[in-house]
Amino acid sequence: MEARFATLGPLRGAARAAAGGVPLLGNLDLDLQRLRWHAVQSARARRVLRAELAASPVDVVHVHSHTIALALPRELARIPWFVSIDATIESWEGMGVWRQMRPYSRALLAPSLTRERRVLGSATAVLAWTDWAKRQVEAICPEARVAVHAPGVDLSRFQPAVRRPREALRVLFVGGRFEQKGGFDLLAALERSLGRGVELDLVTAARVPARPGVRVHRLGYGDPQLVDLFQQADVFCLPTHADTFGVVLAEAMGTATPVVSTTVGAIPEVLDGGNAGLLVEPRDRVGLQAALERLLGDEDLRRRLGERGRAWCEQRFDARKQAATLVDRMRAAVSA
Repeated sequence: MEARFATLGPLRGAARAAAGGVPLLGNLDLDLQRLRWHAVQSARARRVLRAELAASPVDVVHVHSHTIALALPRELARIPWFVSIDATIESWEGMGVWRQMRPYSRALLAPSLTRERRVLGSATAVLAWTDWAKRQVEAICPEARVAVHAPGVDLSRFQPAVRRPREALRVLFVGGRFEQKGGFDLLAALERSLGRGVELDLVTAARVPARPGVRVHRLGYGDPQLVDLFQQADVFCLPTHADTFGVVLAEAMGTATPVVSTTVGAIPEVLDGGNAGLLVEPRDRVGLQAALERLLGDEDLRRRLGERGRAWCEQRFDARKQAATLVDRMRAAVSA
């Protein structure tokens, strides 16, 4: 197989302005910002795809993810094509990651929702990251040819390592949207322990007030130091308020680091229903504190959860296996 990769790149200039929010109207979700973002991004994806197809022919196209594919069905009418999805538009927007849905928000999203159904119904295969996402696709587009295909983690990089000797236990958090990912909940849950036998490593671009026992790291994806932080942590915690999958959870499990996260989106499925990590309700700081104290105080439990997490990751999220399965699916589609 020969693979070519094309990306949209960050929004800039006129495209950024066209997809941006409008003060005051945005607070009421009346600026059609969600709709404009979908239109701008899918138009950019169409231009990129046209250029790639004009450069040389391809046998199959894989679009990641489905919200940039809203303007593509006509471009791909004669080519087998796959599209990835971690959540439907309405499900994602309903989580309120960027802004809260209003009673009228769904009506304003109607053009995107119509195009979404068309995309899901016309794709050769819809690759849902989880059973949770698959059920959403089937609910809005029963004719979609949907299969569960989780993203993969490079388990040759994210693998267990011997923890270096130290006096304090380490908790790790990785998340760009600090508040929405539950970063302040984590600080509150660990307040009594930080600097007193527990240290917290935060990998985030957010500004976090300095306090004893807390280290903030500005690291990009793939940074060797990030892998080391996963391997050296005693507990990985992502108390997120809104998420669909949480790839960092799979990365933590790959290093056999025990995980604490929340019950939002498909995270219970990612953690094997709680067998591969502890689950708490989002925004439940008391429950989060109890789960962390339980795990930090029980070395045997940390070891067992870490081992289960690694085994589950090898079974469901091994990039080598997932890539091979994807290639097999593509070959079958091309030869059909």
